[in-house]
Amino acid sequence: MAEHAALEARIAALLAAEDLPGAATMVITGYGPEILGYLLRICGDDDRAQEAFSTFSEDLWRGLSGFQGRASMRTWAYRVARSAMARGARRAARDARYITPLSGHPEADRLAQVVRSTTVPSLRTAEKARVARLRAALSPIDDEVLVLRVDRGMHWSEVAMVLGDGHTEAALRKRFERIKDRLRRLVAQERSTDDAGDPGDR
Repeated sequence: MAEHAALEARIAALLAAEDLPGAATMVITGYGPEILGYLLRICGDDDRAQEAFSTFSEDLWRGLSGFQGRASMRTWAYRVARSAMARGARRAARDARYITPLSGHPEADRLAQVVRSTTVPSLRTAEKARVARLRAALSPIDDEVLVLRVDRGMHWSEVAMVLGDGHTEAALRKRFERIKDRLRRLVAQERSTDDAGDPGDR
């Protein structure tokens, strides 16, 4: 998309000028809202998602110097976010009360709070709640494929790169077709249930 291309160009210019804080700020404010939305969807829990987003912001701030440009900054940021989410899940399994500290990167913490405060409310609407109910019936990996491919508009090569773990474009395409079939059946079932419960149809 054009806005992504423009954002990538601005970030690349900041990196070329060795302005890492400026580039990190641009990534978090530019891609942060969609990445937080991704985490909220995949985690299925607001607290876990927001903790993962805080960790992502710190990881990105600290690790941006290691970005090598083998993928777009957007794709790389999703990889960082997915890694942060996975680490958070492992920590949560050990201690449900774990809280990620960000004292070493207060600017990353501030930016994460700004993105969270402006993004979370806009994600809570009735229609989005209905879609969330449908997608809750999917497996976690199927839902993640749907988020990356449909919600985020990523190319299959980008989806494969974000997911890693041996996922190939061909396998993901086949999985996507199965996901669409599953959702069609769920929508049909929901409509059938709604019709059966509507007294106006009797």
